[in-house]
Amino acid sequence: MSEPKLAVVIASCVGAPFITRCLASLETQRDAEGVEFIVVDRAGGETAKHIASQFSWARLISAEAPISVPDLRRRGIDAASAEYVAIIEEHCTAAPDWIATILKSLAAEPAAALGGPVHDNGYRKLMDWAVYFTEYNSYLPPYEAGALTNICAANCVYRRDLMVEHLPAEGSGYWEAVVNWKLAEAGHAMRSEPSMIVRHTGPFGFGYYLGQRYLFSRAFAGVSRSTKPKWYPLLYLICSPLLVVLLWLRTAQRVFGKQHRKGKFLLATPILIPVCCTYVIGELMGYLRGPGDALDRIE
Repeated sequence: MSEPKLAVVIASCVGAPFITRCLASLETQRDAEGVEFIVVDRAGGETAKHIASQFSWARLISAEAPISVPDLRRRGIDAASAEYVAIIEEHCTAAPDWIATILKSLAAEPAAALGGPVHDNGYRKLMDWAVYFTEYNSYLPPYEAGALTNICAANCVYRRDLMVEHLPAEGSGYWEAVVNWKLAEAGHAMRSEPSMIVRHTGPFGFGYYLGQRYLFSRAFAGVSRSTKPKWYPLLYLICSPLLVVLLWLRTAQRVFGKQHRKGKFLLATPILIPVCCTYVIGELMGYLRGPGDALDRIE
């Protein structure tokens, strides 16, 4: 029996309804020839039982916390036998033709990596719009086809052998940017695929999301802390009020540049401001005190 062409890897931390919706969106596509599905779960308990009973067609790998989302994905990549590995975030659902689009695109023009857009889900709550604009403003539709280096970890495909070659050591934090940079530096072809669509789903509570945003920002800054000069945290502290404004402006520039959901963005701005503040506070703490256990607590 030949090896599968594509492995779909999902890191599971949150549980229902997110992992349920994500896997349900893939269930109608599971009969595609040469595709394997791998869920690496750290939630355990009822979540693991639910995945095993309701989605038995997916291979379930259990991992004990604490372990970060990047390392959950790494274990899925290590377990895969396919030529290519696709990663979708459990907060997202795949378009009905997501797998078919990936296979068709790779058959037409092989690549080291593909990246697709992240669409909204027509949320009812402004909180969910705020999460969407914060997390995915770099990947809004419309998405143009062409060369790409900024690939979204929520909707991506990599050639597995190249990923394994360039992955940093386990526990090193968010490896996507490093892998993308190394692939680009080596001259490997990476491109966008506008038809490779996932949708980000909700709902998210205000307090919960601020906590997650803080952890993500602290982890990111804490990991990169060693590359900064000793005076950098002081400069960051002095500039922090301006950074809040700049974060909002950068997101606004992308939203209005794409002409995507401008009205929703403006309506969500009262929520986006405290989110931006939390982003800056988290980074400041990361630069001052390191990541702590933030990376392992991110969902």
